[in-house]
Amino acid sequence: MSTAIRPRASAALTASVLVAALAACGGSTDRDAGRSPSGDLVVTAGADSASTVVGPDGAAVVAERRHFSADSPWNARVDGAPVDPASDRLIRRSQVREGVVEDGDRVRVQTETVTDPLYVNTEAWTVPVVAGGDPTPVVCRQAQCGDGDDEITLDIPADIDPDPRYDGWFTVFDTTESVAYDLWRARREDDGSISYHYMKRWDLDGPGFSAPQEVSARGSGLPLFAGLIRPGELEAGLIEHALAISLPGPAQNVFVSPASSTDGNGSADSLPEGARIRLRADVVPERPRDPGTGRLIPLTDQQRRMADAIVLALRTYGAIVVDRAEVPTLYAQRDVTAGLIDGNELQGLDLTDFEVVELGDRYRYPPAQGSDGSGLVLEQTSTSASQEQQ
Repeated sequence: MSTAIRPRASAALTASVLVAALAACGGSTDRDAGRSPSGDLVVTAGADSASTVVGPDGAAVVAERRHFSADSPWNARVDGAPVDPASDRLIRRSQVREGVVEDGDRVRVQTETVTDPLYVNTEAWTVPVVAGGDPTPVVCRQAQCGDGDDEITLDIPADIDPDPRYDGWFTVFDTTESVAYDLWRARREDDGSISYHYMKRWDLDGPGFSAPQEVSARGSGLPLFAGLIRPGELEAGLIEHALAISLPGPAQNVFVSPASSTDGNGSADSLPEGARIRLRADVVPERPRDPGTGRLIPLTDQQRRMADAIVLALRTYGAIVVDRAEVPTLYAQRDVTAGLIDGNELQGLDLTDFEVVELGDRYRYPPAQGSDGSGLVLEQTSTSASQEQQ
């Protein structure tokens, strides 16, 4: 589960978290270069939509590109895709968070409708992505480890650690192959190694999702790093892929592709994980306001320009539901975006500004006994009148 953090003051960019060039992941052709307003980065954007972020000492570089195959859902435009007939209902239901409450000897389900605006996580509950550095043993701490049954050695910067407070999410790009490793409950040990509870290996040239019922380091079965807002994209003002989004009440026990499992906690007829939502074409984002005080949030020219890039991506590629969160939440790459945006730039948008792109087949997770194992649901769930009024 990922929890959104309420708007807060801007954090300084930590240059030391920038990582070595991902040679195996493609480079870029110089088009534009300059120092960011923070003074810490130089960004070079190429005609192939890749970009390179260079630290002030010139030694640390992140080579960015579109991950996964050209026909991956993460790279598909949806600005012309049909809207799901149940779009309005699904959006409303996704705002309803359900929780179990103990009331004496009685256990009851309590619901809360969350109308908070859109937030972007830049530090807590988002993902650090690293590559290059020192050869580091990566070791599983339990019997079943996903794709990490054997100890492996990966190049990882010595000064970048997973944060156990936020599920220990950690993504390591292997610079010798076009692969990435997502880790869950990872931590840095005293001997310098990285230990974890679960590992998922992703082919960066593959589809970016798994077959139904396969799990990953994220509850939806999707990659941790897919759909991240990255620093080079913000500096270039162009994001050419779908974003990852978490919602207060995604459906429990039901998902759609590209998700392959779910940890949804909403009603079964809510918007499932794996669904794609898109900012409606007729929506003009309002000036962002602080949810607590209602006051307008002052934005710099840089923040407005970068917010415009995110808005354009939400209209063109949309956002794929990957997880659940306290408020509607997008994800920016941890540690290297906090000096560029605060996270509150899109507080002028909420879930009612979005529409659901037509859903595919629904799957049940875990599958019912006697099924073919995929969990495919042939009959769709319906919403009762009493549920619709909640």
